[in-house]
This record gives sequence, C-alpha cells and structure tokens, in this order.
Amino acid sequence: MRKFRISAYILFIISLFIKYISSKYSYIVENYYSKNIDIYIVKFLSKLNSTFSFSYFEILIYIFVLSIIISIIYLISKGFKGKKAFFSSLKNIILNYIGVLCFIYFLFIILWGINYNRESLIESIKDEYKANITQNISKKEDDVESKNYKQTYIKDIDNKKFEKVDLKNLYEYLIKECNKTKKEVNTSNSDMKNDIKSIKDMISKLENGYDNVKLLNLNNLGNYSKAKIILNSKLLSYTNITGIYSPFTGEANINTNQPSTSIPFTILHEMAHQRGYANESEANFLAYLACINNKDIYVKYSGYFMALKYTASALSKVDYESFKELTENIDDDVLKDLRDYSKFWEKYEGKTSQVSDNMNNVYLKSNKVKEGTKSYGKVVDLLLLYYYLYEK
Repeated sequence: MRKFRISAYILFIISLFIKYISSKYSYIVENYYSKNIDIYIVKFLSKLNSTFSFSYFEILIYIFVLSIIISIIYLISKGFKGKKAFFSSLKNIILNYIGVLCFIYFLFIILWGINYNRESLIESIKDEYKANITQNISKKEDDVESKNYKQTYIKDIDNKKFEKVDLKNLYEYLIKECNKTKKEVNTSNSDMKNDIKSIKDMISKLENGYDNVKLLNLNNLGNYSKAKIILNSKLLSYTNITGIYSPFTGEANINTNQPSTSIPFTILHEMAHQRGYANESEANFLAYLACINNKDIYVKYSGYFMALKYTASALSKVDYESFKELTENIDDDVLKDLRDYSKFWEKYEGKTSQVSDNMNNVYLKSNKVKEGTKSYGKVVDLLLLYYYLYEK
C-alpha cells in the first residue's frame, strides 16, 4: 500500500496543477476538453455502465461505507492487543484513506471536473447568437441597413443589463406558460404519477431529451446512457439532493422521492451534467430548455414550473409588490402544485439538510463557483438572456 499511497499523493499534486492551469485557459477547456475529449470519456463510461438498470455509483458508495465500517471493526480488534498496535493500525488506515481520496480526486478532475473551468454558458449563448447574426447578414453584403443592425444589436447584447422590468416580464411570461401547459396536462390527463414505474417510463421517454435543443449544438452531441434511479432515495431527500451525477461511472442518478412536478426537470438537469455542464445554474437552465422543447406536455410543464419557482424567488427579493400582484394571475391548479412542492420539502428540512448544504457549498466553491450554493440563483440570468434573445 505504501507505493500506492505515494503514487496517489503524486497524482493529487498533478490534479491540482491541471485544475490551476485549466482555470487560466477556459477557451481551451471549452473547445478541446469539454466539447471533444470529455464527450467521448462520458459516452464510453455511461455505455459501459448501462448493462444493468441499478446505479453503479450507488453501489460504490455502499462499498465505501462498508469499508469504513470494516476498518472501524479492525481498529477495535487491534485495540485489544494494546495501544502500540492500535495507533500503528490507525496511522496506516488514515494514510490509506488519504491515498484513496487523493486518487479519487485525480479521477474526478481528469474524467469530468475540468468542466468547471469551461467558458460561461452566458457568454457561449451570446457568442452563438452574434455568430448567427453575422452569418445571416453576410448573405446581404450590400445591405447597409442590415450591417448597421448587426453592429447595434451585437453591442446591445454585450452591454445589456437586465432591470426589474425585465424580471417582471419574464415572470409574467412564465406564469402564462405555466397556466397554459397545466390546462393542457389536465385536459389530456397527462399527470405523472409519483411511483417507480412512472419514473422509469419518464426516464426512458427522456433518454433522447436533448435531441430537440438546437442551442449550442446540444442536439448533435450523440447518445448517452439513460438516467438511473437511486434505490435509497428517501434517505437522499434528507440532504435536499434531487439527483447526483457520477463522473466515475458517467451516470445521471435520480432521487425518486421528490414531487412529480420536478422529476422530468431533475432527469434533464443530471443529463446536462452528463453532457459536460458542471455548473448547477447552467445545468438548471439547460434542463429548462430541454423541457420546453419536448413534445410531452408534462415535461414542458415541469420546465416552466421550475423556472417559475426560480424567477418568483428572484423577483420577490427585488420587487415584492410586483411579485404579489403578478402572482395573483397564477391559476389555482398551478398554485396547488407550488404549495405541494413546498410542503413536501418542509418534511425534510433540518440538521441533515443544513450539513449537506454546507458540504455542497464548500464543494462548489472549491470548483471555481465562488458564490457557492448562491450561484443556483444565476439560472435567472440565463432565463432572462434567453427570453430577451429568443422569446420576446
């Protein structure tokens, strides 16, 4: 084990160096690692681990926990043989676990973690939009008016600052879409049941959930394995975690113990991670985009519903009166879903979720997400940008 530990420590140092260098060259990460190398790594891992429907990642977690229990039992047995044997074994076990964690961290960085240093999704969307404008206007080289429009509009995108009125307009739009899609759900009797069979059916339905998303060429990234359910989902709910992406197995794992309104959104959120988007806000936005471009009306509703929640939270903090006034336009059926969603998660609030939130906060900050869990609110910035460019 000594040779393994030394190798693991060296790999850990190498991974820190890779992480530091990649943070300085986001363009290279975006265009060479995220869009090329990592796509094939994840596809290979996800297909390799798609043989069985259960989560390989969940099994790995159980094995790790079991190894800790065995180590504790081993230490107790050594304790009966004297202090010297106990402390000698304790030292070796601690060093071994440090070595294992160093090796795991190296794998995390190489297999997926570098994606935290790719270019901002906001900038990628702006760049694609400007490129499309340039391409369209290049077909009208002699059209002076078109050229002026191009220069004005590109400048407008770069300098655009979203105000309260933009947030109000977005909230109003999402209310309208939520009301509309909920009525269609009721009319077509497409409500999703919150049981394992229904969730598995939804996972199968969303296997190609990004095929209709043309933005950033997401519809041409190829095939990945289906999402998988976490068997011990109820325990996971106490941590307020609705899904987990495993970079070690390429699996998008779903907590089945959550309101049905968020399940399609969660599946597509974890699938966004699978496609190399590490930032939580960006994965949320891409899940929204995949939802609203899906043919299934309940999937559409899930996207609008979750976007409504994020936007409502943002607007209530900056303009509570407008928030109250516009909220009165939400239909009763949608309001019921919002209340049911809140009531569900209230059952799991407590010390466990606080500890999990703190751990997740540290994890995000360590991966260049400076605002920690507060960065989840940035999904509203992406929603505002998309609404401004494509929905207005």
